[in-house]
Amino acid sequence: RMPKPKALSGRIALITGSAGGIGKAIAKKFAEEGACVILNDINAERLEGANDEFQKKFGKDTSAITLLDVTNEASVEKALEQSALAFGGVDIIISNAGISISKSLTDHTIEDWDRLYDILVKGQFLVSRAGVKIMKKQGIGGDIINIVSKNSVFAGPNNAGYGSAKAAQAHLTRLLAAELGPDRIRVNTVNPDAVIADSNIWAGGWAEGRAKAYGIKVEELPAYYAKRTLLNEAILPEDIANACFIFVSGLLNKSTGNTLNVDGGVATAFLR
Repeated sequence: RMPKPKALSGRIALITGSAGGIGKAIAKKFAEEGACVILNDINAERLEGANDEFQKKFGKDTSAITLLDVTNEASVEKALEQSALAFGGVDIIISNAGISISKSLTDHTIEDWDRLYDILVKGQFLVSRAGVKIMKKQGIGGDIINIVSKNSVFAGPNNAGYGSAKAAQAHLTRLLAAELGPDRIRVNTVNPDAVIADSNIWAGGWAEGRAKAYGIKVEELPAYYAKRTLLNEAILPEDIANACFIFVSGLLNKSTGNTLNVDGGVATAFLR
């Protein structure tokens, strides 16, 4: 007898920022479940390394790569075109690419603000728009998942730019869910908290900024984040990957405009 097809067999997924961290964990989970994945990143060397890893693990027919700058309209359109050429279309879009900047209001620069909104908000908009064009032509629906943050609902110090950009991402998710329902395109959010393992998001002084805001040392951050959760758990990239899989697995085909918190339980970030 033939084995039962995997949950994502025949589906094609593009996950932005998938050369490392959360993005790579999502791509790996989807590939394990039978999907073809489009690996992409702005860093060519990192991207080649991730693709080598995937081809050794899953074979050459599971992944393709493309350089992608989510802030550049032409780069985004080209990446989606290459997805269609490589595997025949796109069924799943995960907007994951991001950065973090933690500064007080008076220390925030215009450059900081613009960079956050360009990558997080404009990037999500451009990737969603390009993906939806293909999904509508295919006429079979699809899934968009936006990796946002518990900071989209939680207000804390030294976080005006990042937190407000994340809130914009969260509401853009709801707006697209309202618009794309008739096309059977589901749009949902996963809200992580502080995924430290294998993440570039902590580069550029973010860890130092958060430690300063909490009055602790940088090396104390992982334990601090775990202890403030109701479950006393650190959040790993694989936890976010599992949440994304739940949305696209077929089990939640009647869910759109929803948010799944994966933060170990942060009461101040409960949705109200």
